[in-house]
Amino acid sequence: MLNSTINLDSCDLQFHLKKELATRRYLIVLDDLWEEDGNNLERLKEMLQHGRKGSRIIVTTRNRSVVQQLRTGFLANQRKICPVPESDMIDLVVLEPAECWELMKQRAFGPDDDHSGLEEIGKQIAGKCGGLPLVANALGQVMSELRTVGAWEDIRDTKVDLGLREGHQKETLERLMLSYHHMKLEFKMCFIYLATFPKGFVMDNNHLIQQWNALGYINSRHDGQRCINYLLGMSFLRIPGSALVGSSPLHFKAPPELVMHDLVHDLASTIFADEFIDLDATRSTSWNKARYYRHAQLTNFKNDPKVFKYIPGKLRSLHFRDLGGMKLPKKAFSRCKYIRVLDLSGHSMNGQLAPSIMVLPSSINKLKLIRYLDATGLPITSLPKNFHALQNMETLILSNSLLETLPDSICRLTKLCYLDLSGGCNLSKLPGSLGKLSQLFFLNLCGCSTLQELPESICELTCLHHLDMSDCSALQKLPENFGSLLKLSFLNLSSCSKLTKLPDSVSFPHLERLSLSNCHELGNLPIDFGHLQKLEFLNLFGCYKVSMLPGSFCQLNHLKYLDLSDCHNLEELPKCFGNLFELEYLNLTSCSKLRQLPESLCKLFKLRFLYLSYCLQLRGLPSSFGDLKLQILHMSGLIFMDDCPDSIGDMTSLTQLVSDIATSHLLEKTQAIRKHLNLMGTVVHHVHEIESRGCSSIVDLMGLTCSELILIGLQNVRHPEDADRVSLRDKSDIRVLKLDWQNEGGRSVLDRLVPPRTLENFWLVGYSSKDFPNWIFHTSSYLPFVSELTLSCLEACDCLPPFGALPNLRKLSLEYIPNIRKIGKEFYGEGGPCMKLRVLVLTLMENLMEWWTTESGEETEEFLIPILHHLQIVDCPKLKFLPYPPRSMIWVMGNSETILPEQGFGKHLSSINPSAMVLNRCRFSQDKWDRLQHFPTLEIFQVSFVSGLRALPEVMQCFTSLTGLYLWSLKDLETLPVWLGHLGSLQVFEIQDCPNLTCLPESMKKLTALTDLTLIECKGLETLPEWLGQLTSLEELTIRDCPNMTCLPESIRCLSALKLLEIARCPSLIARCQGEDAHKICHIPKVEFWP
Repeated sequence: MLNSTINLDSCDLQFHLKKELATRRYLIVLDDLWEEDGNNLERLKEMLQHGRKGSRIIVTTRNRSVVQQLRTGFLANQRKICPVPESDMIDLVVLEPAECWELMKQRAFGPDDDHSGLEEIGKQIAGKCGGLPLVANALGQVMSELRTVGAWEDIRDTKVDLGLREGHQKETLERLMLSYHHMKLEFKMCFIYLATFPKGFVMDNNHLIQQWNALGYINSRHDGQRCINYLLGMSFLRIPGSALVGSSPLHFKAPPELVMHDLVHDLASTIFADEFIDLDATRSTSWNKARYYRHAQLTNFKNDPKVFKYIPGKLRSLHFRDLGGMKLPKKAFSRCKYIRVLDLSGHSMNGQLAPSIMVLPSSINKLKLIRYLDATGLPITSLPKNFHALQNMETLILSNSLLETLPDSICRLTKLCYLDLSGGCNLSKLPGSLGKLSQLFFLNLCGCSTLQELPESICELTCLHHLDMSDCSALQKLPENFGSLLKLSFLNLSSCSKLTKLPDSVSFPHLERLSLSNCHELGNLPIDFGHLQKLEFLNLFGCYKVSMLPGSFCQLNHLKYLDLSDCHNLEELPKCFGNLFELEYLNLTSCSKLRQLPESLCKLFKLRFLYLSYCLQLRGLPSSFGDLKLQILHMSGLIFMDDCPDSIGDMTSLTQLVSDIATSHLLEKTQAIRKHLNLMGTVVHHVHEIESRGCSSIVDLMGLTCSELILIGLQNVRHPEDADRVSLRDKSDIRVLKLDWQNEGGRSVLDRLVPPRTLENFWLVGYSSKDFPNWIFHTSSYLPFVSELTLSCLEACDCLPPFGALPNLRKLSLEYIPNIRKIGKEFYGEGGPCMKLRVLVLTLMENLMEWWTTESGEETEEFLIPILHHLQIVDCPKLKFLPYPPRSMIWVMGNSETILPEQGFGKHLSSINPSAMVLNRCRFSQDKWDRLQHFPTLEIFQVSFVSGLRALPEVMQCFTSLTGLYLWSLKDLETLPVWLGHLGSLQVFEIQDCPNLTCLPESMKKLTALTDLTLIECKGLETLPEWLGQLTSLEELTIRDCPNMTCLPESIRCLSALKLLEIARCPSLIARCQGEDAHKICHIPKVEFWP
């Protein structure tokens, strides 16, 4: 991927290509190549001959003479660019007529349609396709609309002659023309108008419909969408691959982007030749012949005002293409009085702001018939004075402009129905009379980052269907009557990061799609949220402050898609959640406070996709979980879940079960379930040399299909070319990849083991080279979907690649990388904050001294790990986070004394509050213990294997929200403090292996919320105090391995809530309880003795 744009007009292309390609191993695709001239092809090869060994050029063509020319010439003869052997060339032969008919049938007939009388004619029509799938699809779609014998016979008997000279495309175009000839009449003009867009142009679905409407080709948006669906069915339009990857279900009904096959473009251009002209500004004097054309594009404009004298006077549409910010003269449009569509978007640089401020020419006010104006990317700060005189204006696109405000006069455009102001980063105010645009149905304010409020009159836009206010990051509130937009069907408020609440009433009766993602400050949803009866798609991703869903939520009877991922304060789902009967997709990823799922969830029989990964506190699944008909289930990172229902093994609909990070028992169980359901499983391959074949066993993996691949012993790959033969990058089924060396060799093999782009979990173990291959430094491009990354035993590595730039990274684990001493800004690359990183595990990083959590370790800069949920640092005794560590929910520290922040968490504002901490083998000095004062929100605190601790540190008094306290293996602990009784929220208290503790403090009688008390291996305890009976909420009492304890207090009879008493390996106590003290415990429902 080139790092810069090459200007073909100002530099030597060959020189720059050589510079860019010389040190790279590249793959270039030359698609649909038609150039036959040998000299031109030789010059092309000269440009592309540079690059590292292993570079590839793929050529696709429909012309065999191109192939022959590529195989000859000086560079081919000198083997500088080596053609593949003819045996390796792929010749995609045309389809047989029977195969064409099969394609056509899929388009022409429904599953239950009657074929009688039509099949034989259809087979005859299939013979006219020339074996081309494009033609077969187009004809099949047309035939599906004309299912009569007469109509099909007409198609069969129609002969088309476009009058083209004999050539390689003549027959193909004439075959395609047959489908156009029989196309629906109402869509023909819409189709041939597509010739006004350049080949390869990516068309915006909405803009295209609005242009058709402005020219009178359609009567409504509904007709426009019908036409697009029709052309998609014919394969005359298609959705680009980039639009399909990661596309939001919020836009599923209308593809946002469309492209056209080059051949189809040629067909439209041929038909439209008398209507459309390319006006090359360098030859404007020849335009006189163009005066009767109705549509034009202007190219190569170089600021010569005379050009506009020659523009055809009867144009209906004019499109500016790639003019790069040239200024328009005042009288530019004086001759264009019939224009309906004016597209100035090509006047900007690729849709971005041109370099200087400009104004729209005043002559634009003479376009009295104009209905569509696209000024995308023009750096205008104001509109012409009498702009409101354009009374026929229906579509106005001013995206990415420099407008600071819209004049009130714009609200006099009474026919305006489509207004796009997106990307207006300077737009701070909308007209107060906005509500006068009574016909407005589409309003786009996306990216208006300085807009702080909406005018109250916006609530008067009674025709508004589509409102996009995403990335309005300064917007703090919505008008109170916002719910009166009764026709609203699409509402996008994503990334309105200062929006704190929705209006009390949001009962939009027609709302189908709503996005509130990344509204970080948004509190709980309104009480009547369930009144959105037609809501189908709801995205609440990253709504950090939502802690509960309203009771009415379960009334969303049409909801199909629900994303609650990263709602990390959400504590529970409503018990009636199973009433969402239409739900198909549910994402709960990183809902870290969610402890359980409601039993009613198992009634969601239409649910197909369920994501539970990194619900860190989720402890189990409902017993009826197997009743679901899931296709995909993700449950990685469930660190507190030990088991899952056996009934998942009966879920025959399941195609993907992901459980990569979990307890050992859960991992074993899910692996068994995968095997039982014949799901794509794990392949472990121990690489070894095959002496008889002169290669390593890795070459045997060429045809491998699996979801998890573990390669062990990669040091045995003696010939790096063996790794090339695996074609790992093409194995898109692999989700988990583990590469393991035995600390020998590495780079040349890893260079060739580029994982598939779809990879989600990547392990690199034992890699012994100091340097990494280039693709590792571009993992955000190569591995955009990786969510879990583990690096272990990299003994030579002294600097990490920019793994922090991975856009979807949720868990990072670094183990024993002894030469890493600092992790600084290089780790983050150009990606900014690690917004999705939730789990960070560092183990045996003994020499790591600094980890910068801002760009240079200074407090005033942006914090780069803002939303961590689980921080685990073990055996990193020198590590400090600068300026302070991430504000994680869960902290686990072992033999790492310098992690805790000295001065707290600085000025970094976060919705994350530390809730649990485990200290293990930490030898804290008094000042280190004092740092716990920065954790007053802790709910769970465990301290274990700490020597020399005779009493609990006084700082623990600040844990006023503590619900669980665990003291394990504190061999020197002698007393518990009086202030222990002040922890009024404490529910669970466990003391284990504290042999020098001789008594419990009397202040503990104030712990009236205590439900569980556990005493294990407390050899110094001989009796329990009489005040024990005042722990009125105690439900479970466990005493194990306390051999010196002889009796229970009489007051235990007062513990009416006690449900379980367990005594194990306390011989004297058990004897007493089974004998003379039996009356003390007879009221307890469950008593267990273990000798």
